Amino acid sequence: MKATKNIRRYIDDQKRLEDRLFSVVLMVGVVIVWVSMVVTFIEKLGPGANVGPIASAIMLLVVIFVAFKLKKMDLARLMLCYTLNCFVVPLAFFSCGGIDSGMPLYMLAGLFLVVPVLKGAKRIICIVVTFAVDIACIVISYFIRPAAAVAEESSVGVFANLTPEARTADMICSLILIGLYVVITTSLIMDAYQKERESAEELLMKLDELSSKDELTGLYNRRGFLSFLEQTPVKDDERYYLCMIDIDHFKRLNDNYGHFFGNAVLRQLATLMTDEVDEDNNEIVVRYGGEEFLIIIRANGKEEAYRRIDRIRANFVDIRWDKDPDLLTSFSAGLVRCSRFGATSEAIDFADKLLYTAKENGRNLIKM
Repeated sequence: MKATKNIRRYIDDQKRLEDRLFSVVLMVGVVIVWVSMVVTFIEKLGPGANVGPIASAIMLLVVIFVAFKLKKMDLARLMLCYTLNCFVVPLAFFSCGGIDSGMPLYMLAGLFLVVPVLKGAKRIICIVVTFAVDIACIVISYFIRPAAAVAEESSVGVFANLTPEARTADMICSLILIGLYVVITTSLIMDAYQKERESAEELLMKLDELSSKDELTGLYNRRGFLSFLEQTPVKDDERYYLCMIDIDHFKRLNDNYGHFFGNAVLRQLATLMTDEVDEDNNEIVVRYGGEEFLIIIRANGKEEAYRRIDRIRANFVDIRWDKDPDLLTSFSAGLVRCSRFGATSEAIDFADKLLYTAKENGRNLIKM
C-alpha cells in the first residue's frame, strides 16, 4: 500500500504530461515482463521462449538507468519504443510460436505504447517502423511454418510450432496480460490527463481572476466591473445604487508620507468597502483608477444607501495611522440610483459630477 502511494506520488510530481505517461508505461511494463517470465516458465515452452522476457527485462533496466540516473528522458522514451518494437517483440514472436501464438497481441501492445510516450514526428516515424517490423515478422512466420511443423519438438526452440494445447494456453495468458496492460495503462493515463486538465483549469481560473482584479487592493478592476454588468441588470432594478469615491488629498499623502504609505491607505479603504458590500447579494467594489473607487450596492431606499456609504466614510476617518496618529484620511463621494439612467455609463458620469461637487463643498462629503 505504501509502495503504491509512493509510486503515485512520484508520477504526480512529474511536471510534463509525457513524463508522467512514460513513468506509467515503464512501471506497468516492468510488472508485465516479470509476469511473462513466470508464465513462460509455467507453460514449459523451453529455454528459447525465455529469451523474449529476459531481453525485455534487460532493456527495461537500461531504459530506467538512462531515464532516472542519466536524466535523459527523451532518449529513454525513444530507446523504450524502438528496442521493444524492433528487437524484443520480434525476438519473442519467433521464440514463442510466431503467428500461431499470442504474440500478435504483444505487437499491438507495442504499438499502443508509442502513442502516449512519443509525440510529433517521432511518434509517426516510430509507428511506421513498428508496423513495418510487425508485418515482416508475420510474413516470415507464415513462410517458415511448414518447415517448423516438421520438427519433432513442437514447443521448443526458436521458430517453435506450438501444440494446440500450448497455443490455447499461450493465447489465454497473452490476452490476460495484454488486457491488464491496456486497462491499467489507460486508467493511469486518464488519471494523469485528468490531473493535467484540472491543473490547466485552475491556472486559467487564476489568470482570469488576475485579469479581472486589481493587484494592489484585490478589488475588481474595470474589466471585472464590465463582466459584472454583463451578468447583472443594475439599471432594471430600483434597489441598485452606484457610488463613486475619491480619496481626499491623496497626492499630498503620497508626497508627504511616500508611495508605500499611499498604497497602505488604498488597501485599508479597500478592506472597509469590501467589509460593507455583499457579493452574494450581487454587490461589487471596483478600483476604478488611481485613488478612485466605484461601489454598487442594493438598498431599500436612498436613506439606507446613504447610511451604508457614510458608514464606510466614518470608519475611514476614524483610522489612526502609525506613521502619523494625528493624520485624518477622508474621501468624497457621489451616490446615484442606477434605475434613473438609461445606461450605467450615464450613472457613472452623474455620480462623478456629484463627487466633484462634494470636493468643492469642503470634501469628506457624500452627495446625492
